[in-house]
Amino acid sequence: MMLYKVLAIWVFTVLPLVLPTGDCTQIIGGTEVTPHSLPYMALLHGKYMCGGMLINSQWVLTAAHCGETTEVFLGVHKRSVSSSSIKVKRNVPHPDYKNVKGGNDIMLVQLITSVGQTGKVKVMPLPKPADDIGGGTKCFVAGWGLNEANILSDVLLSANVSVIDRKKCNSAEYYNCNPVITDNMLCAGYDKDPADACQGDSGGPLVCGGELRGVVSFGSECGSKKYPGVYTFISKYDEWIKKTIKNYSV
Repeated sequence: MMLYKVLAIWVFTVLPLVLPTGDCTQIIGGTEVTPHSLPYMALLHGKYMCGGMLINSQWVLTAAHCGETTEVFLGVHKRSVSSSSIKVKRNVPHPDYKNVKGGNDIMLVQLITSVGQTGKVKVMPLPKPADDIGGGTKCFVAGWGLNEANILSDVLLSANVSVIDRKKCNSAEYYNCNPVITDNMLCAGYDKDPADACQGDSGGPLVCGGELRGVVSFGSECGSKKYPGVYTFISKYDEWIKKTIKNYSV
């Protein structure tokens, strides 16, 4: 039986953050981004540590499998640099989410107060909806996943990946429809040098052509060419996102 890896990581306050031997432990092929060049990035703490995206002055978009988030850090580049957190008012997972294989792995996190935009903190608006993102489209994924020493990366990393055509991703060459990569998901991997998201990167962004296109969801054998990263396709949830924000903002 194939083990699908959700890419969140437990948050501990005292115990060291470690994974069993053999688990992949970082954004594969990642490099440090220019500090604060991705000012919409959010670091989420709660049941798990996850990434997220500030899409509204009071709302962060992330993955449903991240579970209940209690506080959000914005404007972070180095985690070791002290940063104040913002408390969370509510978590709103997609109502049809059951598990990552079933899709709908998307959640909205409402902050207790609106945040002002600064040089380090900015909203990244939702993109104009797209029917699909074509195979071969160049993108990048970002996060603070674990590093080779089994400790969280202190700095924000990104890795370049390319979208893989959905039909191809469902073929025997890749996931072989186990699970089925649906129209609500995007598949993204690499051509030559390994590049992928891994534990600790859940909920972070897949950015293509300067637009938010995916939410880090799951994978198997991080960095494996056969099992590329799978992302929730944001455009398929555009209506739900906007309706949810409107309903809870009154």
